[in-house]
Amino acid sequence: MRVVKSRTGKKITLLNPAEKGRKYSAELKAGIRATNNHEVKRDKNGKKITLTKSQRAWRSGYLTARKDNAKAYKSNLKKKKFR
Repeated sequence: MRVVKSRTGKKITLLNPAEKGRKYSAELKAGIRATNNHEVKRDKNGKKITLTKSQRAWRSGYLTARKDNAKAYKSNLKKKKFR
């Protein structure tokens, strides 16, 4: 996790891919949106913001893609060892 300042002076928290995956996984389990600082996002009335179907699909797809890439990487490592 890295905190940077934007041109306007606003602090923004950036996540690396592993942290982003953990955040997405936690959001899917809870069904509630969160900030990069692990705080629950709330609407104007103070209610927790839940995930929509498209947001759930996006997060699920992101996690699946990371898993597929990891499997492909590990498979290529095994192939290189046997050469």
